[in-house]
Amino acid sequence: MKKIILLGITFFFVSCKNETQEIIQYDKQGKIVSKAYMNNDEESLDSILYFNDGMMNSKMVFSKENKLSFYTKFYNEHGLESEGNTIYKIKDGKWKYYDSKNRLRKIVEYKNICNEEYANQEFNYDEKGKLLANKSTYYTYEFKTSKLESNKENELTINYVPFLKKGSNSFLVISREFDSTFCNIRTVKKDSASFFANQTFKVGVTFEKKGKNNFRGYILEYSYESTSDKNVLKTRERKTFINIPVVIE
Repeated sequence: MKKIILLGITFFFVSCKNETQEIIQYDKQGKIVSKAYMNNDEESLDSILYFNDGMMNSKMVFSKENKLSFYTKFYNEHGLESEGNTIYKIKDGKWKYYDSKNRLRKIVEYKNICNEEYANQEFNYDEKGKLLANKSTYYTYEFKTSKLESNKENELTINYVPFLKKGSNSFLVISREFDSTFCNIRTVKKDSASFFANQTFKVGVTFEKKGKNNFRGYILEYSYESTSDKNVLKTRERKTFINIPVVIE
């Protein structure tokens, strides 16, 4: 393995065919800041290790095209703090967060919403791993029948654990035209449904095309808070985005 040393913020790359290259960067005090490993093609990264006071505190492992990376962060040499995937440096999917005793304490689902990182759902746990619903926000869903057929309506039930908790109202906003990152939510035709009880939504869903489809929508949650001015109310709102993959027979 060929080693390449970097001082300060100056980078030097030395070609070495058919060998993995190690690229080291130091700070002004001579301590290692990072170690990067190049694939044999010399065009893509395999992984990067980051250091703090000589101890590795995080690591990124890349896919061949550098599109996807898996990130891990450490409290110390053995204690894992967090882990999850990124796509083009944007957190994607469910990230796990641990306490200093290596117990899972939180899971956050990140979504790419119109090319921006968005914390969509959050699940918090106690020391024994029990879900704390009163400190979490998420949704669950269930179709009335497991077999979905084209051009036949099926009832979809969505149960929502709200973010704002007290005194909030919610609407489910859906559209067949929503794109995968919800960039067009302001321009397409939409339908909405208010919750029935305990933040439960029931909607009839019909798909025309067979094969792989997606049910897309978002839950708009809002509440009003009084201010020092009795004539002015402060509005709080939040969206939780829903993208359910389905297979239509």
